[in-house]
Amino acid sequence: MTSELLINFAVQLFGTGAAFFLAYRSFQKRRIQLGAEPTLPQYFIRRSTYWIGIATYCTFMAALYGLLTWLWLPLEPLVTLIVKNLGSGELVNLLNGLDGNTIIPLIAAGLFLFFIAWESRFNPLLILRDSIHDAFAIPTKAVEVYNALISSRLSAVDDSLKAQIGNRLLVPSIDPGDFEKSSATVEYKWAHNCLLFDQMQNYANQSSFRRLFNEPSLKWGEICISYNAMSEKVTVWKEAEPHYTKTVNLIKELDQLTGLLCRLLAALVVFGSASEKEIWATVKQLGGNVHEARLKHTYKYVLLFTAATAIGVMLGREISVSLHNAFLFPDQPLAHFDYTTLRWIVYAIAIYVLPIALVFISRTLAFRHQRGQSDRYYGFYMAVMITGFIVSTTVSALILELAYYKGDFSFLESFIQHMRWGILPALMCGFVAYRMDTPVSEAEDTGKLIMAAALRFLGWGSVAVIIMLYATGDLVIQETNLRFTLVGTAFFVLGLLGAAARFKTAK
Repeated sequence: MTSELLINFAVQLFGTGAAFFLAYRSFQKRRIQLGAEPTLPQYFIRRSTYWIGIATYCTFMAALYGLLTWLWLPLEPLVTLIVKNLGSGELVNLLNGLDGNTIIPLIAAGLFLFFIAWESRFNPLLILRDSIHDAFAIPTKAVEVYNALISSRLSAVDDSLKAQIGNRLLVPSIDPGDFEKSSATVEYKWAHNCLLFDQMQNYANQSSFRRLFNEPSLKWGEICISYNAMSEKVTVWKEAEPHYTKTVNLIKELDQLTGLLCRLLAALVVFGSASEKEIWATVKQLGGNVHEARLKHTYKYVLLFTAATAIGVMLGREISVSLHNAFLFPDQPLAHFDYTTLRWIVYAIAIYVLPIALVFISRTLAFRHQRGQSDRYYGFYMAVMITGFIVSTTVSALILELAYYKGDFSFLESFIQHMRWGILPALMCGFVAYRMDTPVSEAEDTGKLIMAAALRFLGWGSVAVIIMLYATGDLVIQETNLRFTLVGTAFFVLGLLGAAARFKTAK
């Protein structure tokens, strides 16, 4: 091995090690926001899972750096130039040899290392880092648990647990009726804090959780001091005459304590639970209204809707063509299994499945950060309908105008012209979001499931026929009875999408 190759290998090894180290530091820097306090994510997942996530990110960054500097923009020409000319003392030749082939790889390598360490929302590598965080569920479960704890209802807590909390208080500051009062009252907020602190004591007695209680950022010492102070303040407040200003200030202090308690307890619950089922069992025990429509394997639903769309196009067009040739215009037959079917499949997937996929993404982001609990989220349904309408109309305008007409393209005019094609996808997006909050049990009777799916198929098929008759009313027909085929195809596509909108919860 020549000296140039040996030094080049050493430079590559050093750069790869630097990329690995910077990625390691970057991964540990990420904090998640729980209330007003930032929290390191490593306390919201089991240690083995956290280290798998950090090893994945660091290895990927090191591999990217290696590919960049070894294959894509190799540093070898620069290293060879420096070694040869420095060894012979020919500095002039060294400077003359510095051109784009030698300088650009060095700049690219330096920028790549800089981007690994640069903490900015404009940094594309941080998006990858955060995605790996989410893939290993480091921040997601913590935020969900925190929001469930902060909005828990004490009326759902077991009576024996309420009595246990009252018996442990050194100064009696809770009455049995405090758990049933409005969540905006001092009594309710103090009872909530007592419940959280009592649950936290169970973890404090276990040595395996000691490092979480010793972590300064989780503020266990501050929580204990504040809790004892609040006990005395609430007792004095209850015995004194009502005072508006003192009540408002006390509520603010209680809310601050609640945030610190939920923050630490979320870390304890997620870190100390062996499974997701155990996490939500603990949350439910504390009065947390766990959102029942938390879906698992969402990619399978996206694939299901894709398959339903493709099958709907194929069945719809072929059956429509058969009816056209047999009953309507036997003297003007349309071709079966035409290449047009494949183009229709691509178009239908683009305007139906793409907005539905955005519904899944939007719903995950929305419910990850929402605190209020409700059986229905009609504002969200309306929002996804509007989003689905905009996305499907935009895709329709781009595909039809650019692929078929190819004239002077004006996006605004095309968007307005193709708005009619976004009505059905928008309605389907709203229905899919609604059905996500109507989960079914795996033990539900098969006959009822089939009957419900058949009714959804017929219902959405009828809606599709009505709206497509309107949408194709002034269509310029360049093929015989294209309108009949479009309406028939839409009946099967919408019908199958409606029938496929059936979700199970992650139990």
